[in-house]
Amino acid sequence: MPVHLLGISCSPRTDSNSTALLSASLKRAAETYGDDFTSELIELRTVPIEACKDCDVCGKRKDDGRFLDCVQKGKDGVQEVLDKMVAADGFVFATPVYFGLPSDLYSRFIMRTRVLRHQDFRLANHVAGVMAIAARRSGGAETTIMATWLPLLRNGCLIVGNGDATCQYGAMAWASGRGHVLTDEWGMEQGYQVVERVYSVARLIKAGADMLGFSSPMTFDYVAGTRP
Repeated sequence: MPVHLLGISCSPRTDSNSTALLSASLKRAAETYGDDFTSELIELRTVPIEACKDCDVCGKRKDDGRFLDCVQKGKDGVQEVLDKMVAADGFVFATPVYFGLPSDLYSRFIMRTRVLRHQDFRLANHVAGVMAIAARRSGGAETTIMATWLPLLRNGCLIVGNGDATCQYGAMAWASGRGHVLTDEWGMEQGYQVVERVYSVARLIKAGADMLGFSSPMTFDYVAGTRP
């Protein structure tokens, strides 16, 4: 079975550098790995995203442990993306840098993955990598990547960087106007390296899980870590 990656572009702009870098990187990986690789790219700007309502009963009943749908299901387009994340072997997020942080679009979306965490960590052992595009070469890409990691780690995802060329935290690209990232040769190379690394680790995990018949033992407990 091929490794399937989900690319998620977190820019609110049309024809964004985030989408350009992500698209080119996924295309190059498809050319490299052939039938062993499939992918899909989602632009969050096209997905209606309602804010998390902080309903306090998210994904799993506190009394009997039964799973619950998000209370926002059907009100926007988030559930479809969540389903695709669960089905994928790994994901690559691409985000513009805003004040050294990922985009507001990323933040609004990633908070809605909480339902999957409460449903016994349905994203556990999925491999994740990040691309950050800043207007300046030292414009906060590293802090953006690290901030993007935090909710992914809370979901039990396995974070990777950009592989052996420089073994950095992810792809750190530079761009100004739309499409300018395509002229950043080093940034483009890093983007591909992130996809390559996510693919390689996801392939190992997928093969190992299939051979061992492994399923994640992780379960969510509302009271774990809340007691003295």
